[in-house]
Amino acid sequence: MNNSELIQPLIEKLYNDFSIDKTNLPTTKDYSEELKIIKEFLSKRITELMIKNQERFFNTLYRIDVNESKVAQVLNTSKNISDDLADLIIERQLQRLKTQMLYKAGKL
Repeated sequence: MNNSELIQPLIEKLYNDFSIDKTNLPTTKDYSEELKIIKEFLSKRITELMIKNQERFFNTLYRIDVNESKVAQVLNTSKNISDDLADLIIERQLQRLKTQMLYKAGKL
């Protein structure tokens, strides 16, 4: 499984869960650069949601099954909460995508 194959499904999941504007995400051929750009967009959206609709944001975290103890740790100790939460969300969504791809390929 190629990491670059995960970028478009990751963007789709983030669009569905957090209404990230996928049309404005620039595309590159570099996986790590793509993740950096996605993280920037997601971080901004997290800040918006935490200010405007915190309950919706936490419900979304619960629904996509981000580890509660990691979220609590970020909320209690982080200097840049939205960036660290974006990392947790991206990490969890990538785990989910990899599992789904393995399942569809019959490897689980």
